[in-house]
Amino acid sequence: MLDHRVWMNQPLLWGERCRGRGLAWTPDANWFINDPLGPVPHSHDDATEIALMAQGSLEILVGGTRRLYRAGDLLLMPPNKFHNYWFAGAETACLFVVVAPNHKTRRLRTEDFPPGAHEGDIEFANVYETDRLPCDQFFQCEKVTLAPGEAEPERVLELKDRIVYVLEGTAGVRINTLAGPLGAHRYQYIPATCPHTIRNEGVTPLTYLSFIITDPATEHGTQLHHE
Repeated sequence: MLDHRVWMNQPLLWGERCRGRGLAWTPDANWFINDPLGPVPHSHDDATEIALMAQGSLEILVGGTRRLYRAGDLLLMPPNKFHNYWFAGAETACLFVVVAPNHKTRRLRTEDFPPGAHEGDIEFANVYETDRLPCDQFFQCEKVTLAPGEAEPERVLELKDRIVYVLEGTAGVRINTLAGPLGAHRYQYIPATCPHTIRNEGVTPLTYLSFIITDPATEHGTQLHHE
């Protein structure tokens, strides 16, 4: 079982293209205990939210569909879709969420929802049961497994951010000249342009989720115009 107090105190993600955090909801609470906004059903204008149930279960309404989600379920909530949450079960729920693009002045919509906000269903998959994960124009989601001692080649994403979330095992993560271990249910944000590698530092297989994040406003870079 996760220690939700340690898990939810991982760094807040706030990057050029995305924002996110680990949220915790204990059985005695009426909302996520570390969400400073409190119970605020909402949508995101022109931005997608992904949510990974790390532990426990929640009933989540997205668009027009309310469903029970359990540990391992990865949801892709499309832009402009209304969503709300209800605690379910007896175990503390831990939910990892990321929103992209990170519109600095349009974080949440809580009223005057656009047409279609309360309609439709969403894509989701359980990361422990399949390698096929939901993706869209903002999130390329992939499950990666490395054998002991195996490593990804060094990568540099010039115009995309990346988040790595470890499911099982211990990853050795190096970003530029900084390196350290990343255990199960820990995550790391990797900004664009940063050279990085990921290696299995353990004696058992390493499995992690890779989220590569695109913001159409930045995917072509910045052009300077000279007069």
